[in-house]
Amino acid sequence: MTHPVFQHEAMNTFFEIAVAGQPRDYARHAAQAAFAELERLEEELSRFIDGSHIARANRLAMGESVVVSPDTLECLLIATDLAIATGRAFDPAYASERPVDLDSELPPYTLDPANHTLTSHAIRLRLDLGAVGKGYALDVMAATLREWGITSACLNSGGSSLLALGEETAGSGGWVVGLGEEETYRTIPLRDASLSGSGTAVKGAHLIDPRTGKAASRTQRTWALAPTAAQADALSTAFFLMDEPAVAALCTAHAAIGAALTREDGSLATFGALTGPGTAP
Repeated sequence: MTHPVFQHEAMNTFFEIAVAGQPRDYARHAAQAAFAELERLEEELSRFIDGSHIARANRLAMGESVVVSPDTLECLLIATDLAIATGRAFDPAYASERPVDLDSELPPYTLDPANHTLTSHAIRLRLDLGAVGKGYALDVMAATLREWGITSACLNSGGSSLLALGEETAGSGGWVVGLGEEETYRTIPLRDASLSGSGTAVKGAHLIDPRTGKAASRTQRTWALAPTAAQADALSTAFFLMDEPAVAALCTAHAAIGAALTREDGSLATFGALTGPGTAP
């Protein structure tokens, strides 16, 4: 079955929305509303836009504070929680210059949700939401589609992060998406959840381990399953940098999280909510 698909370029990649069960014109208007939210978020979250909230935060001196938007604050709160959960394998402030007396497990900034402020504790704060912002944008776009009464849609960012609403067709269990490579490739139904992948095929060895400052040693792809696209986006990056026992432990601690890792021998190891037949636990 084919559905209308709408595409928009933002955040240095493309975003797509496939809508099921709606007239094409109505689906197009809903997608345009979602893409308007995407454009707004890019203006707030991109470190490359001089007037964005992240760019303003990156100009703070140590001890200074800045008021940020509700979405910027929410995205930073999610990113900070994930940085703690992954032991900084994912870290939105990995490029910051940290004072020597700052606890290595703490972020070089604090957030005050009540006052919507961020305070820098870095000598040089460098926030980068590239590994979580696109996923967060998908979550906000999905919320916009729900406001339009759309209950079945599949959104993706760059083809690497997917977010599914409802089922593609009644009784299908979700939207069919793929993970794994060559012999290990398989499909799964994705419903009201997100699947994100990380690897080096497109951008090369671009992932830096925040804990060491060195390029990732892994060369094989990883995938993360999570309730939200922001979580999946960040976790797929973290899983690319974590060893298998650490990935397994995180999935065990959080029942809704799943991971799939391509091993050097080409086999696919799966953990948590992605464990299934035909894969190696």
